[in-house]
Amino acid sequence: MRILFFMAALFISSANAVPQQFLVFGDMPYTPIDEALLSAPNGRLYQAVQQTPHLFVAHVGDLKSGSLPCTDDLLQKNYSLLSHLTSSPLVYTPGDNDWTDCDRAALEPRFDELERLAYIRTHFAQSELTLPDYHRQKEQVENQAWRIDDVQYLTLHVVGTNNGRAQVLKSEPQAALAAAQKRDNNNMQWLASQLEAQVSAAVIFMQADIYEANNYGEPCTQELQQNCDALAPYRQHLDALAEQVAFPILLVHGDTSAFCFSQRESGLWHLNAPGDFRVLDIAKVRVQDSQKEPFEVSTVTQPLAKPGVIPQCTK
Repeated sequence: MRILFFMAALFISSANAVPQQFLVFGDMPYTPIDEALLSAPNGRLYQAVQQTPHLFVAHVGDLKSGSLPCTDDLLQKNYSLLSHLTSSPLVYTPGDNDWTDCDRAALEPRFDELERLAYIRTHFAQSELTLPDYHRQKEQVENQAWRIDDVQYLTLHVVGTNNGRAQVLKSEPQAALAAAQKRDNNNMQWLASQLEAQVSAAVIFMQADIYEANNYGEPCTQELQQNCDALAPYRQHLDALAEQVAFPILLVHGDTSAFCFSQRESGLWHLNAPGDFRVLDIAKVRVQDSQKEPFEVSTVTQPLAKPGVIPQCTK
């Protein structure tokens, strides 16, 4: 099956003169409108996905609205909807709405966030996807990696709400902080291990908008784990990495409503994927052999646009 899929993927790429193309979105479905757009056979986004060549679809978390309780039934229903969007592999990385925010006072029922994290891992992070060289991190199974030709793809479990270090309302606070630190350690180890080999490009998927302004204070460290900015270490590390390596890196995330694409001063490419009420669409990303434009972005409902046509990220 793995070999057959890889041959099919190569055929799609060559037949459409696309080196590699994938689809990505997040923060959906939130509403019945979203559900209708994503549903077969008549949903506008469903039909657009069917008509768009792609090697895989990535969902960067928040498969439900934060205003809805995190019940088993809702999580399963929405994940099933996403899974039926394409016959190609669906890559999912968790979002804060899916577990960290499930303890909010306005929700009924409320859930212990660490219990919801265990549920996510058990039900949505066990399958082996039919992607070349696909594997999961043993210590953190929701972290995934695959390599198509010489392009490396990977997911990192980084979520909003200060990456699980803020608003811990039902879990034991020290247990939640320890779990957050363990995720950070695993993420950094996973990133380093997947970028060891020489590649022509790398694409990293996570949920959190690490560039969103916050008031959490100094960057979190091994010694400072509370009342600190848990996303700052990722901002710093990815910028430094982009400056050091000889190949382009694209960071793709969701979490906030802006749909934007641009290159940071460090050289890191940055895509805030569609979703979250504002842009009900799915991004189409083409990875190509070009130093000037290694990634091209549009949406499945619009023609391909060169960098600068999509709104530029300002953070």
